[in-house]
Amino acid sequence: MDQNKRRRTRINAGFRVVLHKEDFDAFVESQNLSLKGILCGPARGFFVGDECEVSIPLSDDAIIRVSAKVVRSDESGLAADFHHMDEASFTHLRRLVQFNSEDADTIDSELTSPAFDV
Repeated sequence: MDQNKRRRTRINAGFRVVLHKEDFDAFVESQNLSLKGILCGPARGFFVGDECEVSIPLSDDAIIRVSAKVVRSDESGLAADFHHMDEASFTHLRRLVQFNSEDADTIDSELTSPAFDV
């Protein structure tokens, strides 16, 4: 997607990520991350349309957990759109994106506009 059409800032970041569906886990590294989704390394066993949980452990006590849908899965990587997270995970994700972005204030201003066409 053209970078200018994105409605959420993406950060380039290599975090450990666990993708979980049913009784299956895949351990990958993130390539980029936003408040709306993630791009990570390839994950065998995950296919476009799959619902999954994305976990990003920040510490023993802080883990970002997000319900997501796989929107791309091929040899170059897996992309997932986020659709549900609890308040604590959202707070951790927002701070993580702010800390790693070039302009932290932009992240808060993005929250005032819809992430999707309505």
